[in-house]
Amino acid sequence: MKKLLFPVISLGLILVSCKETPPPINYGGAVVVDTTYEDASNIPAAEPHEVLVEEFTGQSCTNCPAAHENLEKIREEHDNRVNVIGLYYEGIGQTKPPTGAKYDLRQPEAKEIANTVYGGVNSIPAAGVERFSPSGSGIKLAQAEWVNAITTRLAVPTPVNIKIESRYNATDRIDSVKITLAYTGTVSFAHNLCISVLEDSIIDKQEYPSTHPVYPEENPNYVFTNVFRDIVTGSISGDAVLPSLPSKGPGRVIIRNYTYKVPDNFNPDHCRIVAYLIKTEGTTDKGIILHSRQAKMK
Repeated sequence: MKKLLFPVISLGLILVSCKETPPPINYGGAVVVDTTYEDASNIPAAEPHEVLVEEFTGQSCTNCPAAHENLEKIREEHDNRVNVIGLYYEGIGQTKPPTGAKYDLRQPEAKEIANTVYGGVNSIPAAGVERFSPSGSGIKLAQAEWVNAITTRLAVPTPVNIKIESRYNATDRIDSVKITLAYTGTVSFAHNLCISVLEDSIIDKQEYPSTHPVYPEENPNYVFTNVFRDIVTGSISGDAVLPSLPSKGPGRVIIRNYTYKVPDNFNPDHCRIVAYLIKTEGTTDKGIILHSRQAKMK
């Protein structure tokens, strides 16, 4: 996805990430820390951990609709504390749009996540649960492993609360995203902030099993949800969080402002912002996702 950068003035200097509709390559955003302060006398309580699930899926994957339903059931059973990102990527045949589909939901960033983070995804449905390996054998999980991994990660306390504020301007299709990180414990390892845009209520053709009682072969009006559409931060790795301060203690607050140009082919009424923190150092848990939150774009 192509992004253009232009300056804006707000609380100092903020750089703006602007993305055009056509899908070629160079995606990159920019941000500065607008505000950081520490208030040790006003340390917030840790909010419940919200687990991020990266679901690898495809429009021609006949078993994927059932996997979507499975994740939705898990999310409901855990008080909506499961944030699902549906990654449609260019890879195996099942990831291609079926003949006659109106849309190609595949995104280059989704392919990059599949290849660079997960070492290639050659069978779907599959998912990663906070890039955590429940058995030590890998972070790419089959459906049978999802419940255990999600339950395990839900019990892990988060040392950083995440607040998302999104203000969408319909005149220029600019979404101003404010992220507030409030530290409830000491974090002495490097970590990045990543922000993705998801879209729901996309109606198109989805292949189904030939034995399905209602939609044998395909559903021409399938409602796609949790569809990964773009990354607001500079790359799939996210943006480093105040690296000049290696240890962030309880009471530390960091506020970041992003400005995002919403492409014309996105429906902001159906878009959501998902923010998550990635640990970027460590011997056994480097790359693990610490916590996530989501909010409607408008």
